Amino acid sequence: MEKLDSLRIDRETDVRILDYHPGKRQFLAVDKVTEEFLVLDSRGQVLEEIYRRGEGPNEFNTNLLAFSFNQEEGGYFAQSSIEQIRFNDAWDVDQRIRFASYYSIFFYTGPKMSVPYYRIPGVSTPFFFTSFFSGVNTNGGGEADPEVAGHLIEQYNPQKQELEWVLPFVSQLLPEFERDDKNENKKPGQVYALDRKEGRLLLTFDRSMEIGIYNLKNHFDFVGQVGFTHRSFSLSSKAKNIALFDFGRDIFGVLYFEGLSEAATATRKENDPGYFPLMDPTLYHLIVLEDGKQQEKEIDFPPLSDPRSEIMPLPSNRLLLRDKYMGDTKPEFHLYAIFELKVR
Repeated sequence: MEKLDSLRIDRETDVRILDYHPGKRQFLAVDKVTEEFLVLDSRGQVLEEIYRRGEGPNEFNTNLLAFSFNQEEGGYFAQSSIEQIRFNDAWDVDQRIRFASYYSIFFYTGPKMSVPYYRIPGVSTPFFFTSFFSGVNTNGGGEADPEVAGHLIEQYNPQKQELEWVLPFVSQLLPEFERDDKNENKKPGQVYALDRKEGRLLLTFDRSMEIGIYNLKNHFDFVGQVGFTHRSFSLSSKAKNIALFDFGRDIFGVLYFEGLSEAATATRKENDPGYFPLMDPTLYHLIVLEDGKQQEKEIDFPPLSDPRSEIMPLPSNRLLLRDKYMGDTKPEFHLYAIFELKVR
């Protein structure tokens, strides 16, 4: 990867970038301390600061999990475990959709991701996943309702105006994955990307070497799968797939953590008591697939970027990554780098 550009957010409190609007060339972020939503330009300058927590008609009082641009119609989507709120461009509430998700999720620092929604032809309002977020495994195994146990995704269907379970949990329809020896009923941790333009779901699991492709426009029909291999992937060292990216034009990326043995971790802690494997960029690698074929060489994660912070795909084969903070005092600004993926 080659660094192309950077952006700086001048803010003393911590922020998290959640979404990008390619048409407007704007980012959407949240201030994790003040709970304000921030609209940023392409350089990181704040264009709008909006606070909407409260009891008013244009406010919310639930713990938000996701927030994003409404890419097609303008405005914004906010989502918790019990409702989705649709704001217009003036930040007034146009609609609230209440629901009772089977799984209740709580994030202590507010929304962590963009809202997983998609549209199908002939339906004016979008479908959205209610408790199925990439990298967030809500299923602990054990007993579950037959419908829940037999399907993977809970979503809101605007045609029925109710929740439904979709994508049968059947091995023939899913990427192959490593099962939990202690709990075979436990569903694997999902890692996915939504291709809203093409109407596809790209799905893998945290311990998998396949990507399944599903047609969102036709009830999650299985389209096909793409296999990949890791250069180093030890399950005993807690290796796992972290993220799946759709760069367009059938170019996919799989970011994975290769893991580190307990002995190797102990050795590194002797030299650095604060060492933590999940924070080590050298243990992360990106697999690139183009037209179903894996590139020969994996891409190492940039050493000055933070693998546990935002990792956001951008148009033209680019990735947005947060710089690691190297200072000892409270930061007064946040730096991000934009890298271009070199596809051969």
